[in-house]
Amino acid sequence: MPGALSVRTVDQAAGGAIASAWAVAERGGRVVGHARCAADGDLTLLLDDGLAEDEAVETAAALAGLACQVSGAIVRRWFVRAARRRDDAVAERLGLEDDRVLWQMRVPLPLAGTTATELAWRPFVPGIDEDAWVTVNNRAFADHRDQGGRTVDDLVALEAEPWFDPAGFLLHHDDADALDGFCWTKVHRDTDPPLGEIYVIGVDPAAHGRGLGRALVLAGLDWLHRSGLTQGMLYVDADNTAAVALYRSLGFVPVTRDVEFRSPGARAQPVETPTTEPTR
Repeated sequence: MPGALSVRTVDQAAGGAIASAWAVAERGGRVVGHARCAADGDLTLLLDDGLAEDEAVETAAALAGLACQVSGAIVRRWFVRAARRRDDAVAERLGLEDDRVLWQMRVPLPLAGTTATELAWRPFVPGIDEDAWVTVNNRAFADHRDQGGRTVDDLVALEAEPWFDPAGFLLHHDDADALDGFCWTKVHRDTDPPLGEIYVIGVDPAAHGRGLGRALVLAGLDWLHRSGLTQGMLYVDADNTAAVALYRSLGFVPVTRDVEFRSPGARAQPVETPTTEPTR
């Protein structure tokens, strides 16, 4: 993209006083990027898709420098959705390391060559199942920074979301009728094609080793297919080798990667995906 690089603050463009930490980059009179650095060092960086890698690196460095100058902070964290090779180069220039990688994985529905599970389950019932779900979820994700530590209030807030459908929130109970696993699905009707997501799947640690996780995934995908979906999707940490192996065995393949870049020694933070909570 031709043209010399220039950076400015948003308010300088209007001739006013600097009242925003947003920085803007231009090349040849065309805006090619925006950046903001929060007081805690969380960087928001938007770059034009048409920038070559070297231009992206130069632009990002200039934007981050001005954003930090205005905010008085230094960059500690940058979360990138659908990261590309140029984002890795930008992160390296900014002194950041890839601390966490989330894959979005997809699979055609119905699953090919996989026998549907006969797992007995029932749908979530609002007003009845919250306490039991919170207990099992927090046991299943006791050490997870995103999904652990949920409260009933957290769950009730999600129940109020327009996408929430209790019919696709599958609960499994043991022989004593105690909840021991769940597969929460989510339908994205605004994509092309529509996507059926394994939103969160969890198994009580006491029920591990029985194949319940795989059975719940199969049950969730089957429910999504019977709901008219032809594409299944989920998010998973790339270093969760057991989960990745399970999903690959069912035909899932990675299609995008979301990356959390952090400066060495910076504290890890929860990650928000386009679906709010990545699958584990």
